Amino acid sequence: MDELKKELQHLGLSDKEAKVYLAALELGPSPVQDISHKAHVNRATTYVMIESLASRGLMSTFQKGKKRFYVSESPDRLLSIIQIQQKELAEKESELQGVMPLLTSLYNAEGAKPQIRYLEGMEGVKTVRAIFEKLPGDFIEIAPLDDVHETKELMGEGREEHHAVLRQKGAKYRVLAITKNTDPMCLPDMGEGEWRMLPPEKFPIHGSIVVRRDYVFLFSYRSSILSVVIRSQEIADAIRALFALAWDGAKGYPSKGC
Repeated sequence: MDELKKELQHLGLSDKEAKVYLAALELGPSPVQDISHKAHVNRATTYVMIESLASRGLMSTFQKGKKRFYVSESPDRLLSIIQIQQKELAEKESELQGVMPLLTSLYNAEGAKPQIRYLEGMEGVKTVRAIFEKLPGDFIEIAPLDDVHETKELMGEGREEHHAVLRQKGAKYRVLAITKNTDPMCLPDMGEGEWRMLPPEKFPIHGSIVVRRDYVFLFSYRSSILSVVIRSQEIADAIRALFALAWDGAKGYPSKGC
């Protein structure tokens, strides 16, 4: 009986509604005091539950002599209720689809409300890589290359596969690498792109910044691996402008690395 009660609750009945319905179903036509006793629900509450169930078409009542009897409708009625609910949900979904473009435009009107996500550890990095790989178009990056090489987790699982995806998709890129090593053969091969070097003593930056379309990806490695994803056209454009200033003054190398 407890399992049946749980199933009825999943269908939308309250705990007491389910108890009263099952009690009446088992008893057959009965006065309220009998239903109340079997359901272990006080009499006043049983009346309220019967009214609620009757409004859903799950119970009915009739007079016999001086007594009033209450009876559960056939369980088939439950199936009808589910079908009605499904129809109502379908109608609501259709209505929501109709206003979804307007809601979406209000949610991030003109890029004024950046969407921000914080992710931790390598699982967060994997999630960000998956998001990044699905985006079309070229990208720019500022990378503290020495810090990246010293972070074992970043140099391990998934790194080469990530670069292979970028090569396969033909993603074009420009990277400002902050590193003491100016040997271009030690740069990672991500496909068709260009690298330029910045000395760490002049640019003590210890976090990566990547911009692609209207996404900005931020990474910090020193204390723990933290990834931040920001979606904002205004912020992405601002970082692109700053990147262009640094790019013009940096030393360039071809894209193919070791």
